[in-house]
Amino acid sequence: MAEAERPERRLMQSVELGTLLACYGGLLTDKQRDALHLHCDEDLSLAEIADEMGVTRQNVHELITRSEQKLRRYEGALHLAAQGESTRAGLAAAMEALAQNRVAEGKAILTRLLAALDEEEPTDGV
Repeated sequence: MAEAERPERRLMQSVELGTLLACYGGLLTDKQRDALHLHCDEDLSLAEIADEMGVTRQNVHELITRSEQKLRRYEGALHLAAQGESTRAGLAAAMEALAQNRVAEGKAILTRLLAALDEEEPTDGV
């Protein structure tokens, strides 16, 4: 059973890292972003990425590890990926409620989402 969970766990980690890359990729260097893109989106091995980038496999491993840590620090401070997922789940719930003619429930969900977004707005205009 543990062997069957490994690919699923790796896939979930790759999706999570891809989400973080989508949120915070602009804050990485081009080299960091390229390595993570090849690793997450193209599913290349470290050796293949090393060949593509003209560096050693060890360099790629360290680059990906440092980049992932950087993305996780950004998420820990800003929570943009988590907020996006929460908003997405709320919108899906509202759509489901509206599709089943539970208009009051759908409206309540949308009202909560809007209130949460309003709370995130900076008060100083920044």
